[in-house]
Parts: sequence; C-alpha cells; structure tokens
Amino acid sequence: MKRVFLLSALLLAFTAPAFAAVVNGDWGTGDETGWTRWAAPWGGSNYAITNNGPTPPEGNAFITAGQTASFGWYQVIACPVGWVCTVNADWAGDIGGAGWAEVMFWTEAAVGGEGNRADTGNAADVAFKKDSWGMNPPTAWSWQPANLSPHPSGNNGTVVSQGYVVVALKLGSVSGNPVWTSFDNISVTCVPEPGSLLALGSGLIGLAGVARRRK
Repeated sequence: MKRVFLLSALLLAFTAPAFAAVVNGDWGTGDETGWTRWAAPWGGSNYAITNNGPTPPEGNAFITAGQTASFGWYQVIACPVGWVCTVNADWAGDIGGAGWAEVMFWTEAAVGGEGNRADTGNAADVAFKKDSWGMNPPTAWSWQPANLSPHPSGNNGTVVSQGYVVVALKLGSVSGNPVWTSFDNISVTCVPEPGSLLALGSGLIGLAGVARRRK
C-alpha cells in the first residue's frame, strides 16, 4: 500500500498539468469567437477568413493598394500566477518592401488596453517577427511555424504569467502596396514553473514518509 501511495505522490508531483488555452485558435468559427480585432488609429484594416492553408480555415489580414495600416487580432487568457506559458502559431505571408508581421505575447496582472499595447509594439512583447528591413527574411514565405522567426530582443514566445497572458497578431505596412499575412493553429500552453513542481514533489514524498511511519 505504501508503495502505491509513494508512486501516486511522485506522479502527481512530476506530471505537470497543462492546458492549451486559446479559444478558436484554428479559426473554425471565424473570428467572432475568442478573438478581438484591433487597429492603429492612423490606417485601415482588412480582416478575412480564408481557406488557402494546409489546415483551413485561417485568419487573414491584408492591406490593399494605397493603404497604410497596422492591425490584427488579440486574445486574453487567464492563467495562474507563476505558470510558464508558451505560444505557438503557423503563418504565411507577403509583407512587401516596407511591412511587418508579428506574433506578440505578453503577460499582465489586469485586463485592459491590449489593443493599444499591440499597437505600440514593444520589442519585449514580441515573440516572432518578420519585417522588410532584414529581420528573418524572406519577406514572402509559405506556411511555416512562426517560431522559426524569433525577435532578437523579444521573449521567444515564453512568459511567466502574472494572472493573464495575451497573444496578439499583427500585420503592418507603410508602402502603399498590397501585403498580407495569414495565421493558423494558434495555441498557448501553460504549465507550473519547475520550482513549484519540485516543492510539490518534496511535500508529497514527505507525506508518504509520514504515512509510512504512522503505519
């Protein structure tokens, strides 16, 4: 019996609970569920749900001829404080000669102002990025994991939760030429940080020892 208890303790301690927290990350219900549209105040915005990728549908952001813009979607996800969260996504696009595409990821203690923060585009909030000035070329690419294009000053798609995490998708251009980016298979996985697991494991093993001595 004590062996069963000890084994159960170890399994509880070292099998980390995790969840993929994004709602509608595969765009199966358009962008009406889970996602919120945002746009910079100085440009246009065009959103579409298309069926051109390997796992359709997908969210498509595009800028038409004569437009300048910076816009996209975001989603706020509740997550226990101290948990380690990682974002993943697939994307394809063509950002032309003066454009950028980003998967942003940050954490916050309270909800509010996500659209403004996405618009500001602080490097520390950027997980993955391509731009027309040399970051992660080429500027036209077929479907691939976004994590192949890390921002050198960003968070590489991993943050420690302060209570909420935000994934934001962005397309921007000031060229006036048509550009686009499509996003699909967005996921956020959160797990307890390793120190908490170690403490939990030690505590459960200690309880196992107490139970054994009492017996």
